Amino acid sequence: MTPDTGDMESQKGDGRAKVVCAWCGGVIRSAAPKAAKRMCQPCFARMMREHGRAHLQGAGRSYASER
Repeated sequence: MTPDTGDMESQKGDGRAKVVCAWCGGVIRSAAPKAAKRMCQPCFARMMREHGRAHLQGAGRSYASER
C-alpha cells in the first residue's frame, strides 16, 4: 500500500498513468489511458460487508412486539 497524497501526478512514477484504489492506494492498473482513482475489488467487498452489517443490526430485534 502506498500513502495517498491526493496528487495524481505523483502516482505516475514511470511516466505511464495508473489507476489507483481510492481507499487503500493500491495500483489497480498500471498502463491506463489516463490517471484515475477507483476502488479495488477487496475494498469494494469490505465496503459491501460493512454496509450489509449496518443494515442487519436493526433487523435482529426479536424481543420487540409486532404491534
